[in-house]
Amino acid sequence: MKSTRNISCVFWPAILLAVLTIGAAPIPAENRIVGAITRTIESSAKSPLVMPTDVAIDALGYVYVADGVNDRIVRFTPAGALDAALTGPNDSPLSRPIGVAVDRDGSLWIADTGNHRLVVRAAEGQAYRTIALPAAPSGKAADPTGLIVRADGARTYVADCDNHRVFVLDNASGKCTALGEWGISLGQFRWPFMVCMGPEDHVVVSESIGARLQLISSANRWAGQIGHFGVVMGSLYRPKGVASDAAGRIFVSDSSIGVIQVFDDAGKVLGVVTDDAGQPLRFNHPMGMRFDTSGALYVVELGANRVAVVTLKAQAKP
Repeated sequence: MKSTRNISCVFWPAILLAVLTIGAAPIPAENRIVGAITRTIESSAKSPLVMPTDVAIDALGYVYVADGVNDRIVRFTPAGALDAALTGPNDSPLSRPIGVAVDRDGSLWIADTGNHRLVVRAAEGQAYRTIALPAAPSGKAADPTGLIVRADGARTYVADCDNHRVFVLDNASGKCTALGEWGISLGQFRWPFMVCMGPEDHVVVSESIGARLQLISSANRWAGQIGHFGVVMGSLYRPKGVASDAAGRIFVSDSSIGVIQVFDDAGKVLGVVTDDAGQPLRFNHPMGMRFDTSGALYVVELGANRVAVVTLKAQAKP
């Protein structure tokens, strides 16, 4: 089986912890974000997903899953039926894509990791265009993983994982600005992996090895961080996927521990996604996540080769 790039970021081996603090006892009632896995989305046995990494949902409810080992993006109908396999331009196929996003016009954006570029597929048909990404000052090729397009369509943000930076692409001019460098301070990164739009128009970036989230303002300034290394509630071990709901809560998947935690944009931990009894919902190496328009959370399970759809119960107001 072909392996994916970014193995340290995509499939870090799950470490057997002697004491798994998150979930060793039921989560306190005030920290329970109660939900249930109500369905799963999987490909056919003849052409299964293999180590999928990210998910996007368009306005019609079609679901796009990055299936990088198979060099494709798999599209499912709103009901979860296999609809199509997208392999990119005929003259330059996709290579190990890791991230996907859909913009306001319905175009599909792909972090085409193996080709060090972005690929954009127009909503109205099979037309593709490609966007080259600049190499690092060292000469190392760009390594795009996660990406997101602002709601107004003005900018696209791309995690350049192995080069420890984030690209800001102006979609009108085509200008590409790189933010950050390797390091542990605010404004520096250690393997940024996925991104989402958070509250107050902040961009939220997960650091898979840096074990935190960083916030970037609409003015491209550093707006704070969330979490720190650890395995207790409120800390992060191997954060991967990030998604923000309509209430402005920030959800982050921890791939090695297999749970999803929830924070506000000030960094306060709000809780853990649990079942009714307060036990964390467990996912098999959770990766990218997205909310649909109904508020359901789609979670890519790299270890289970599927997408789990989580229905969250309404939370009591304080």
